[in-house]
Amino acid sequence: MNEWLRIAPRSEIAHGGTACMVSLNDLADRPPQMLADNQIIDVGQGRRLRYLDTPHVPHGWEAGLFYEEASGTLLCGDLFTQLGDRPALVSDDIVGPAIAAEDMFKASSLHPTMGATLRRLAELQPKRLGLMHGPSYEGDGAAALRALAADYDRRLVN
Repeated sequence: MNEWLRIAPRSEIAHGGTACMVSLNDLADRPPQMLADNQIIDVGQGRRLRYLDTPHVPHGWEAGLFYEEASGTLLCGDLFTQLGDRPALVSDDIVGPAIAAEDMFKASSLHPTMGATLRRLAELQPKRLGLMHGPSYEGDGAAALRALAADYDRRLVN
């Protein structure tokens, strides 16, 4: 992060309030921009990023995602973590592999509002899901988010 700030002097770190307070204010060489839930950042060239506060989804109290409105792309962070070697872009099932990864790692912070948070993200009707740990997905992102929410809901009662 600080290397990026050094080589791109007009760049700015931006994250939700919790992340700024618990780490970024101390770690970043320049003060970060503290974003509110649903705050929009205009990054130019017709691209706008909407910050979505998602505490503990999938883990970490400072968790948050970005939704790029023009392309309908939800940048998912650690949601839908996948294992194995896959193409960079898929349109097939990403929920099954994400469930398998969760079964293996048990990395998510299960809590009663997790499913509701994922269903709130589904309301955006994303056309693309950008995964941090796996391929990007093109298709019915809302259906994938609802299916993942259902799996997390199932885990809570089992």
